[in-house]
Amino acid sequence: MPPTTYHSLSIRFKKELPPTPPLPAVFQTLACRWLPFTYFEWCRARYGSPFTIYPIDKAPVVFLSDPQHIREVLTAPATALHPGVGGAAITSIVGPDSFMLLEEDEHLRRRKTIAPAFNHKATRAHAEMVTKLVDREVASWPLDTPIRIHPYLRDLTLKIILRVVFSEREPALPALHTRVFDMLSVTKSFAVTEPRLRSLPGWHRTWQRFVRARDEMDQLMLGVIRRRRHAPRQPGDVLDILLSARHPDGSPASDRTVRDDIMSTILAGHETTAATLAWAFQLLAHNPNVRERLIDELDSTTGETYLTATVYEVLRHRPVFLFAIPRAVARPIEIGGWTYTPPTQLLACIYLVQHDPALHQDPHTFRPERFLQTPPSPHTWLPWGGGRKRCPGHRLATLEMQTIIRATLTQRTVLPVSTRKERARWRSVIVTPHAESRIILRARRQRSGAFKG
Repeated sequence: MPPTTYHSLSIRFKKELPPTPPLPAVFQTLACRWLPFTYFEWCRARYGSPFTIYPIDKAPVVFLSDPQHIREVLTAPATALHPGVGGAAITSIVGPDSFMLLEEDEHLRRRKTIAPAFNHKATRAHAEMVTKLVDREVASWPLDTPIRIHPYLRDLTLKIILRVVFSEREPALPALHTRVFDMLSVTKSFAVTEPRLRSLPGWHRTWQRFVRARDEMDQLMLGVIRRRRHAPRQPGDVLDILLSARHPDGSPASDRTVRDDIMSTILAGHETTAATLAWAFQLLAHNPNVRERLIDELDSTTGETYLTATVYEVLRHRPVFLFAIPRAVARPIEIGGWTYTPPTQLLACIYLVQHDPALHQDPHTFRPERFLQTPPSPHTWLPWGGGRKRCPGHRLATLEMQTIIRATLTQRTVLPVSTRKERARWRSVIVTPHAESRIILRARRQRSGAFKG
């Protein structure tokens, strides 16, 4: 829709939608970009839930943080709210035929196809591979010097998801790792989510590098897909599942469709897990009481209750997705006393729900103890999203987080580089520590009497 049309719509919608800050669209957009935590909380404190943001040249976005309203959005019929539109920002990476971008029945069918690769049984089958890879990689991380841990975590989580997708037996794994890692370096640039920047100096060169890297990656990945179509089946990996799937008419998915679903799986299973772990190490470095209690538990080998609670709390305190995938209104729908019409988008704000003092005591305090006796409620703890778009790989991501934290703290002490935790910075559609989570790792001495495995 042309900018002038959105401008005229915003004038009309300001009379029909929840309140909005008295700021021009450009300032609202910049505030969301540079100060998301502060700005979202300020808007809720001033206007309550829901409130409306008017981004530059885009449809109005209504932020919801009331759990009941969010539940209504996430469970609304696919004919009324379209979540695929909200994922359009990553089309250049995942491809236009990604299951992430589809709507209604076709989305559900394709999602069900890939879901078995990430169920409980499949995740347990990957545990040994994950543990061996993590132990080897963690042992290679530099000691006694400030490091940016996020790039190491991106490298590690990419190695894991590539093995889940293609199996450990795939001879092209090293080349795929290099190509995908190079391609996804673009996610730190706003050119991914703001197409108008791609023609400007600086951003143009970044975008051209991405396009070349994507073309090289596509050539390699499509070659692997074509080869596997004519090779004996390798049950257990994602590629085998996608190649075995059939459309309702019995025809197989095209190579490009398989490529797009693979790239969607890699992006979701790599970038988000690495970002969550980057926050985890920031929080552990700056909260020695939590770190020491975790070490006590790991050394005692009496269980991992506190480790589990810590993972839950990292996901609550610093969700990398600040909101669930926006739902574009396809036909009028009433939620929370407001009637929404196209082209409004409804956004379930995960960050605001998980930092609501009425739902989580002392929400800005990092305190895993809150989840020791009671697991998080699915209505007020939403790091994986919800509804038809809930992350299918959450079990694998949890396994990775627990394994990496366990392996690191068993052998290393995690220390801060500065006195302040890093602020949030957007990386495509997620938020990461702005300086890539700078920490210091030191070899730790085994405590007297501690069990050595």
